Amino acid sequence: MGYEKMSKKVTTRWILCSYTFAIILILYIGLSGLISSSMKDSFPNMLFVLNIGFLIVSAWGIGFGIRKYLRNLDHVAETLMKKRLVLLTVFGWLIVLGII
Repeated sequence: MGYEKMSKKVTTRWILCSYTFAIILILYIGLSGLISSSMKDSFPNMLFVLNIGFLIVSAWGIGFGIRKYLRNLDHVAETLMKKRLVLLTVFGWLIVLGII
């Protein structure tokens, strides 16, 4: 019984760390691409459209995975996880905006 609780805590930590890393990486790549593509001679260009598509598909994929994970939690754990994910999303935005 103690092993299951520890395993669940480790799994939650990995999910939160992976989520934060993915958000920071996707935001950095996507926003850098949008900035560089908007400075080209013609606008909107193909690179801009591809960057928008990348941001939409990656955000949809992360959201799909998180929703699937949240369905397996009880109500209290789901509420706590949603709060953590919102805070980590804000943290990711702050990190990326500080880098760019």
